[in-house]
Amino acid sequence: MILRKVCVVSPALRGFALLLSADVTRRPRRIRSLAGLAGCAIWFLASLPSADPGWAEHGPGVPIRDYAPRNADEAAIVRLIRAVGEGWERRDVEVIMSAYAPDAVQRAWNEPDRMIDREGIRAEALGAFRDPQLGTVRFQDWVHRLYIVNASALVEINQKFHGWGRDHYYRDFWMLARRDRRWWLVRYDYEPQPPFDRR
Repeated sequence: MILRKVCVVSPALRGFALLLSADVTRRPRRIRSLAGLAGCAIWFLASLPSADPGWAEHGPGVPIRDYAPRNADEAAIVRLIRAVGEGWERRDVEVIMSAYAPDAVQRAWNEPDRMIDREGIRAEALGAFRDPQLGTVRFQDWVHRLYIVNASALVEINQKFHGWGRDHYYRDFWMLARRDRRWWLVRYDYEPQPPFDRR
């Protein structure tokens, strides 16, 4: 489970600080010194600003270019996600499809009530690229959560997609599987959401 790495003093630690600071005058000098050091350390930790290590579970998430993979699997998954976005921006369907497993499915953009297979995914991308109204394409992904369990992974992304002259906002679920020593996108699902970068 991905956790935000922030400098936050827990209630238990605050309680420990109160316990150490309570009635200090009645304690031996050595105990009073330890209590003072502990109190200073806790005050210092509490005064530190929140750190941004490159992953998050709350808010829109971390821009994928700033995401700090913690291991080789996460690095491979992030590269795959970025490849899909870059393929759309370059209108390169082969780059896009290189991420999808042979049995992959995806919610159709044109018919959101229907899941389409790999050929349908390719056809939708090619159709979009042929549309003169598509204009400039930009993908901006924020990694919200990333879970890996054995050979399976789930990535939740807040996505800002620019195309057809305006911004579109989605909440994406990327489901991946590790097969033959690499990661594949096996299921892509999404739902529209309000703008999340203007709050």
